[in-house]
Amino acid sequence: PMLMEGADKSLTGVLPLIDDENTIETHVGSILPYTQRKKLERIASLSLELSRYEQAEECYRELLGCFPDQWTYWLGLIDACKTGEQDIEEGLNKCRSYAEEVIANNTQMHSLRGPHLFLVELASLKVKRSNDHGKEMEQNIASLREEICKYGEKFSSLASCCFADLRPYLCVLTKASRSDEMSGSSISNDVKLMLEWAKRMWTENSQAAKTSQSEADLSHDEARERRSKLRAYIFAIQFVYCMAADFERVTLSLLEEYAPANKQLAVEWRSSLTYLPGVAPKDGGQKEVLPGDELVLLLSQKLQQTASIEAFDSTTTPLLEAAALLEEAMDHSPFNPHLKIAALEVLSQLGASHRAFSIYQEMGVKQIQIDSCSYLILPSLITGGLYTSAARLSSSILRLHSLTSKDIKDFASKALQNGYLFKAKEMSTFQRAKMRPSLQLLYSKGLVMDCASLLNANDFEEIASGEQISAVKLGTEKGLCGVDDDIRRSEQIASDSSSYFNAPYIIHEAANATSDGIRVYSDNRDMDINSFEILHRKQHLTQREMFNDSVHRGLTQGLLVRAVMAVEAAKAPKKGKVPKSTEETGYRCLSLTRALARARHCLQGSLDADSIDQSLLKVVFSLCDVITVVIVGDSGKESDTLANRESRAVRLLEAATLHVKEAQTFFISTKDAQGALVCQLLPTCIVPVYTMTETTARLFSLFGWGKRKRLTKAAAGALADLALSFRSLVSDLLQAMAKHRHVEHGVSGETLLVGGDVMKRVVNEVTQSREMTKDRVDPFLDQMVVDLTSYQEEE
Repeated sequence: PMLMEGADKSLTGVLPLIDDENTIETHVGSILPYTQRKKLERIASLSLELSRYEQAEECYRELLGCFPDQWTYWLGLIDACKTGEQDIEEGLNKCRSYAEEVIANNTQMHSLRGPHLFLVELASLKVKRSNDHGKEMEQNIASLREEICKYGEKFSSLASCCFADLRPYLCVLTKASRSDEMSGSSISNDVKLMLEWAKRMWTENSQAAKTSQSEADLSHDEARERRSKLRAYIFAIQFVYCMAADFERVTLSLLEEYAPANKQLAVEWRSSLTYLPGVAPKDGGQKEVLPGDELVLLLSQKLQQTASIEAFDSTTTPLLEAAALLEEAMDHSPFNPHLKIAALEVLSQLGASHRAFSIYQEMGVKQIQIDSCSYLILPSLITGGLYTSAARLSSSILRLHSLTSKDIKDFASKALQNGYLFKAKEMSTFQRAKMRPSLQLLYSKGLVMDCASLLNANDFEEIASGEQISAVKLGTEKGLCGVDDDIRRSEQIASDSSSYFNAPYIIHEAANATSDGIRVYSDNRDMDINSFEILHRKQHLTQREMFNDSVHRGLTQGLLVRAVMAVEAAKAPKKGKVPKSTEETGYRCLSLTRALARARHCLQGSLDADSIDQSLLKVVFSLCDVITVVIVGDSGKESDTLANRESRAVRLLEAATLHVKEAQTFFISTKDAQGALVCQLLPTCIVPVYTMTETTARLFSLFGWGKRKRLTKAAAGALADLALSFRSLVSDLLQAMAKHRHVEHGVSGETLLVGGDVMKRVVNEVTQSREMTKDRVDPFLDQMVVDLTSYQEEE
């Protein structure tokens, strides 16, 4: 065969030569590098596509004869049987007969899960096909319930994944058992029977009351039996939690009736520690997890659910107990990632973002996992005021994508040279379809731009603990913050925005975004790592929310850059006359005007009508209008005078002042988690408004309307009113941070679930994290208050 130039010539003796279809038909074995299994899989899938259902069925039967536990083959068998010429019911019965035959002929030591679960799948298909709640539906639901119970009884004590196997079918059963006449708080008899069955199972398999005995004292059979009982106990509780979660109005009452009490769960977990092997030490050995860890995950979910339904304050007992249990469990099982992911959620709710971040770092997320798993911590870093850490983590995502783009070009080229065309295609498709349009990449660009002016030099790793190298100020490292250096930084941002993998490129992406632009992006987040969540499920940002937030940040940063560059090009008036408009000032103001029109069109529909974000966004818009009015006005018209420009600017500033007061009213009315809200507002809204205010003040000084002329110049007075109103809002944010720091925790000692030492440790971690959050946010707010107070100066 022909090889590409530069390819390895030794391959010519290995690659098969295909002349025509006769070569394929007469060739012994597979002419492609396929095993017999791969060949059958390919033939089966092609047969389905070509509607050759009998041939597909034969292939899947042959595959299942060798691999009876391969679930995809069973699903393929259903597709082949129910879409052929025979009736669907006949096809399903045919599948059932074959599954029962496989079960009966099984000669392996362990029972096969595949054919047993296949029977559950067939029963669920019959339920889905039933359209009404008549007798046929009742029979199908009863059949599904029976198959689920059979599977649970057989495999709950053998396989830890038994619940994961049945979870989709529980949702089918609970949904089908609801009739139109049933209220949201009533449950069907089928659901009650299932819950009672699960309650009997966990009651029979509870071992907490047994005498404590270490594994060394147990015989092999006794230790094995205890592990089996623990698996069944965990399965039954997972079962109850899953079904109770589908009935939101009565979730807690169902848990109280059918699930073990919190104290019993905690005792069961601690009991399991005495008869199960310990984890290898942290400094070596296998990274194992303890089977009893699932009990802590279940208990922490129940405590979180209790806190959310009964509207506990985020610092009272339930969440603290959940955090303490997870911390204690991580001490015993330090390599269980699910414990750490669960702890991230609980600690974030408690405002302990610094502790959450340290746990995230212990997870060792690296390489491509940064793109798929960073969503677990990024929102918490922002709500915890860890802007430097958020920017650095986001920057690592940008570097990952930049390096991947270069590496794929190199490796794809090598694959082509060596004749592996399909590998080159795989790599290029992966880059085009997954990596380059990554939604996490877009989101990270926005975070880097938003947090740039809030970087804290004292947070970098090379700085020793407790050592301060500089005072914390806005724009110490990068970003726009209303200072003279903004001009140089704006030019640098404009230059860097030409590269796709640089954070400033988001300015162009946001400018070109459309309402359905989210379809272009690929959401690479791995949500399967949250599969342990049953009762309480964390609400992560949706794809639409991530896209809207990123566009919001990109458009806002684009306005700031253009406003700074427009003011830099402005000319001062001479002898009371408006300055002549130059080509440069005209171009920059036109660019700002067009960007402002796009921002108004894109953003005002994506934010809540009555929100702090919307009100402060309108302030930014008004200040952009002020800048264009003052610099160019109605250039070329007789009515374009300095007085006219000042008058128009005053009206815009008065409107902006009203929007600031609206935002302040909204913030005061928000009572829950004000500290986290302040941390969110600072990079997205507060810093942009402050930057625009200072930039406008520089322009006014150029026109002779400086801060000290607020009593003699209307424009200076209007800007001073805006600045002082904004100072009042920032002062309210400072007060909220003070409350965030000194919150009462409700408990500080031993509870029914955890010991006093662990609880004290968690309380201290929450307190220290909140202290650190305030220490990182307050300096920026204090600086704004001081700078905005300067607008009170008089001549």
